[in-house]
Amino acid sequence: MESLSVQLLPEYTPSKPAPDYSSKPLPGEKCIQRSPRFIQRGDNASFTYREGGMTLKLGDCREEDRHPSYGLGSTIRGEVALDHRRRVVAVAAKLEGRMHLSGQPSKGVTFVSKERTLWESPNLNGQTCPSIMPLSMSFPTSYRERGQDRPFRLPPSFELSKPQRVAIIYTLQIIVTKARNVPMIGKKLSREVNMSVHLRYRPRVRPSRPVPDSFSEVKQTPEDWMEDVWITKPAADTGNEALLARCHFFFPSVRVFTASEKIPFHLRLETSPVFLHSLAKLFLPHQNPSEIEEVLNVFILRKTTVSIHGTSFSHDQVLGRGQMMLQSTCTSKAVVSESQEPVTWSWNGELRCEAPVLNTGFNTSQISTSDYIVLSLLLPPGPLRSDLSLQRVIPIRLATEPWIDRS
Repeated sequence: MESLSVQLLPEYTPSKPAPDYSSKPLPGEKCIQRSPRFIQRGDNASFTYREGGMTLKLGDCREEDRHPSYGLGSTIRGEVALDHRRRVVAVAAKLEGRMHLSGQPSKGVTFVSKERTLWESPNLNGQTCPSIMPLSMSFPTSYRERGQDRPFRLPPSFELSKPQRVAIIYTLQIIVTKARNVPMIGKKLSREVNMSVHLRYRPRVRPSRPVPDSFSEVKQTPEDWMEDVWITKPAADTGNEALLARCHFFFPSVRVFTASEKIPFHLRLETSPVFLHSLAKLFLPHQNPSEIEEVLNVFILRKTTVSIHGTSFSHDQVLGRGQMMLQSTCTSKAVVSESQEPVTWSWNGELRCEAPVLNTGFNTSQISTSDYIVLSLLLPPGPLRSDLSLQRVIPIRLATEPWIDRS
């Protein structure tokens, strides 16, 4: 039985060897496509770029929109490889940060230009360029501008599409200098081959302490809350004190908030029916004082101001609107028109950014972004106006990362 099973086995022949595969083009071929590839593992993403016989590998970075992203003072780490090393006399890396206006390179400002030599031949007959060259280059944390006494913190990557396009762009350039095969009269003895990739610069910012969950915690931790009190009046003020209103706005005292978290607040409005009727004539559609919630808005505003080469403009963006809930212990709205006694309304609410926030506020001599909590009796929420007494602006800072307990 054993000999029969052996005879029934099929005959086997050795397989043909597998063909050779290589990512490098053969003689007469060239690479016509640049396809960045990355592997994301949290803060350990890696990217590979290939162009014109040059290969750039970057690692130890974050991934953002399929681009390598770096934090405050981070180091760009990677390596450069060349397919053809003959006549190479120098290899350098250049980090550049520029601010562009309306997509016109002529209307731009360069605030970072940092170059590092990766390899250089002492003479044309020197040693051959190594096949792989390590790259290590750090982002500066600040920079100086001509005519400015103080340094500025390096701004993050940024883009604004309206009213004009403004962008802060960082690039890493690999520069390969080659000696010419035959010197030509009137021509340089060397030529440069470049490869440029876009980087993202995103410094991480965290709050110094957590945000309280709700206003009900004010009695347990009063130090976690700040009260902003002001007196407001309609534009048609006649000098009558009955037209004044007192506003109490409670919000977390940390004043630095993660864009993805909720910001609790409490608003109390103390006024008279005379004020409310005057307010209704100015703002309320049906002139009904009990409809004050229709024009009462609390929102997060980001203001961007740009001034480059004589071109100046500003842009206001509402990042998120607050949701408010009237407290049951407040004065009934039904008695507003029947009594002259002071009226008190109180709301608990919370704010949250509805639009994506990629970077915190920053300032340079050409561009600045600032964030605010705004309380307004306007409908809809409008841009900042210092001449309007029914609007309160409170500076805050939006962080990109949540608070972490390091204790």
